[in-house]
Amino acid sequence: MWLDALTNYLSSLKYPDENNELYKNFWPADLHIIGKDILRFHAIYWPAFLLAAKIEPPKRVYGHGWILSGNEKMSKSKGNILDPLEIINTYGLDPLRYYLLKEVSFGNDGNISEEKLENCINSDLANNFGNLCQRVLSFAEKNCSSLVPDHKFTDEDLKILKPLNNIDKIRLFIDNQDINQYMSFIVDRLFAANKYFNDQEPWKKKDDRLRLNTIVYTALELIRKITILLYPVMPETSIKVLKVFNETEKSIDFKSIDNNEILKKDLKINKLDILFKKIEK
Repeated sequence: MWLDALTNYLSSLKYPDENNELYKNFWPADLHIIGKDILRFHAIYWPAFLLAAKIEPPKRVYGHGWILSGNEKMSKSKGNILDPLEIINTYGLDPLRYYLLKEVSFGNDGNISEEKLENCINSDLANNFGNLCQRVLSFAEKNCSSLVPDHKFTDEDLKILKPLNNIDKIRLFIDNQDINQYMSFIVDRLFAANKYFNDQEPWKKKDDRLRLNTIVYTALELIRKITILLYPVMPETSIKVLKVFNETEKSIDFKSIDNNEILKKDLKINKLDILFKKIEK
């Protein structure tokens, strides 16, 4: 039975026709992600079958953990399942994706609860990411006529931008399946961006127009960069934010994170609705 089931990975790529584009492009798999309870079949039996048939096995197999309800694996028979459709209807798909990727340690078992999800939405999404976007964009509307301003970076500005200027290093978190480090990096950058805007106090710089403009420009670039990093996690939300800068899903370029001057002077900054509503307890 397992031999028949496992060969679906090959037959879906139109094997034994090894000359078709699907097979040539996608086999052998760079990474095969499976549940830990079927690791034996995919890490022992399947490679053995492939090698016996002189077919190259997947380059890497990664076994992920379970999402638990309490201390038990979710099971229909036990009736301890959280209905994902109900959760999505109540809280939204993007917040659920964010919560699972941030709070459940990838590769290990993880506990989820509605209370933890609500706390995550309030603290991380509403108070941190959503608040940063609303504060900066509202300030830019009032003080820069909703246009990207001119700028002249100081050491303080370059210091806050620097950790985001290495997409190759950041991508290693994903390539190594170190999702929690990837999420921690994003959260740290969001807190740092909020602190930068608070500490720089652009509302007190109205007599120094270039400094005010530079703070706004730096904050806008921080939003743009962090939003691109969030795109694999929260695609719908990220596209909404990137539309502020007239970007579309097709124009997203991860390499642009390395560049601090993507936003051009006098680019129209579009309005953004509130991204996340705080959940009242």
